[in-house]
Amino acid sequence: MIDHENQTTIHISTDFSTVYLLNGTFSENADSFLYPAATPLYITVLPLSAHLLPYTVKTLGAKCLENENLCAAFSADGAIHIKLLPRYNYIYTAQKQGITANASIPEKFFYAVKQNNLDLAKKYMSIGLTETIDNESLTAFFNDYTAIIKSTNQSKNPHQQGEGFYLINEERQGTLFNFEMFDGLIDNISN
Repeated sequence: MIDHENQTTIHISTDFSTVYLLNGTFSENADSFLYPAATPLYITVLPLSAHLLPYTVKTLGAKCLENENLCAAFSADGAIHIKLLPRYNYIYTAQKQGITANASIPEKFFYAVKQNNLDLAKKYMSIGLTETIDNESLTAFFNDYTAIIKSTNQSKNPHQQGEGFYLINEERQGTLFNFEMFDGLIDNISN
């Protein structure tokens, strides 16, 4: 016998095409179902788009307990609403900038440009570099790249100023660039 008094209606949605595993059971649609309110729910998202990665979140009521950056959960109208966010293949978070708070200046700069937040990107550039490049050129320079990865094989050349980063294109190929710094800001980018 099902105890409907201790169950709540759950609505799960995404902005992308997907199927789900709900506690390991395949479901093509998770728009509305009853579930015990005091029992954790494990939702595995299986995106139908090749550029998105699958992942699992753990929820309890209107709270996401695991992978909370990929899940927005809230209560409204006597039901629990869960919004699942995309997980891209080159970042491991739903945050569009793809960075963490402790990311380097070149990484923050790259993702600001990719988000078309050029005012923020310019805050990571020296005055000299800012005066030599316009918005269109800045955007065009990074247009073919989808991700940035710090080089782990840094040259010990004493004449090299800055840090090496690979810019990754859509074919998953990397080009090494040197981000020269001046007073903690990017002063030049060369390869």
